[in-house]
Amino acid sequence: MHKSRVWMFFVALAGLCWGVYVPLITWGGRDLHNPFVAFLCVGAAYFLLAVLVPIGVLRARNLRPGWNSRGVTFATLAGVAGAVGALCVVFATVVFHGPALYVAPVIFALAPVINTIVSLFWHPDEGPLTIGLPREPVHWSLYLGVILAGLGAGLVLYAQALSESHGKVADVHDYTFVIFVLLAGLAWGVYVPLIAQGGKELKSSYASFLCVGAAYFVIAVLLPLVMLWYMSTQPTHPAPPGMPPLDYPTGITLATLAGATGAIGALCVIFATFEFKGPRIYVAPVIFAMAPVINTIVSLFWHPNVGPFAFGLPTEEPHWLLYVGIVAAGVGAGMVLFAKELTEAKHAAHARTASPVVPQGIRP
Repeated sequence: MHKSRVWMFFVALAGLCWGVYVPLITWGGRDLHNPFVAFLCVGAAYFLLAVLVPIGVLRARNLRPGWNSRGVTFATLAGVAGAVGALCVVFATVVFHGPALYVAPVIFALAPVINTIVSLFWHPDEGPLTIGLPREPVHWSLYLGVILAGLGAGLVLYAQALSESHGKVADVHDYTFVIFVLLAGLAWGVYVPLIAQGGKELKSSYASFLCVGAAYFVIAVLLPLVMLWYMSTQPTHPAPPGMPPLDYPTGITLATLAGATGAIGALCVIFATFEFKGPRIYVAPVIFAMAPVINTIVSLFWHPNVGPFAFGLPTEEPHWLLYVGIVAAGVGAGMVLFAKELTEAKHAAHARTASPVVPQGIRP
């Protein structure tokens, strides 16, 4: 496999990991009856995979990253963005009862659009706060691909929500959850540009990943512990009717697996953008086009309410918008990659024109 194309493999793997994250954390929190316990399990998995493992690799290989304030700042901010985005999803869906009919489609439609805007107009190589017009023009199909990827992601999740609600629109009285939905989309939209620049500055994917893990440890381990301590000091309330019985082993397992998939996806993003030089403007749209499609497929064929390993055909026919969304997301992701190829071909043609070959025997 040509090195310039290896990054696509890690992009696909990141899309797969982040696609299964939501079903795992949803059912993990359902069995644990507490979103903060589920979030704590996510943080514990990140601590293991994104703190202890990078430290072990760096020590075993005797690697000495080029630690510097800029690289540490960018990579840590990427971890903060990822963790804050995950926490905002918890607040939007659990604390403020935002219906899935509105929450997930907006997040996955916002993220690739924000990533593209940030990647085009933010120029960290010239200074951490340098904002300006794009330095190099990109093919128009990139913009169309981003719109289609976001629209497809939204339609896939919207169709899933329609199927779950049997076509009924949720009755919403408190729209506070919208704030956290927008924050989650913003946080996950800036993640890839931040982590790409962090790895570039540190010149080490493992050092960059370690900074991400440190940020997750603070936000997804220490913060949930504080919240759980605070909740233990408050009066207890009976569980709502219809809730499944507590299942700590299954809940902890699923929530921890969610954290593991999230951490592996984050590492794949680092490998795609730093190790194999995948352009950050193309990486995120493809990931965010894949993730909701995979999320929906897993949700349709995995039936954890029957058993943790219960797989089978969908119990109900999905809404037709699901198939429209899958096609739109796939076409959008394809157009993003097609735009990359066209842009590279255009630059190569300009380079050949600017540096013509002088025939032998002719002197300028």
